[in-house]
Amino acid sequence: MEKIALFVKRVLVMVGILLALWLPLVAFVHYLEITVGKDLAASMWITRAEGLRMMRYHGTKGLKVTHDRVYIWRDSRWIPVLKRKPA
Repeated sequence: MEKIALFVKRVLVMVGILLALWLPLVAFVHYLEITVGKDLAASMWITRAEGLRMMRYHGTKGLKVTHDRVYIWRDSRWIPVLKRKPA
């Protein structure tokens, strides 16, 4: 009986150590994803307010923003609604 208790204790300690090493790694990976997402959002050529205004006007919950156009999803296809002005 003591051998089983000792084995269970060792397994639980090992799981605890692996969990303690795994959690910071997962947190770091998610932190990197969040910072990359913020960088992508900063490089968008339309503002958030303009995007929300277009979604309200066209009655849609999503936009597809490319480097030169903005599209809405309508009737099972993407329809361009705004074109980027050349600088």
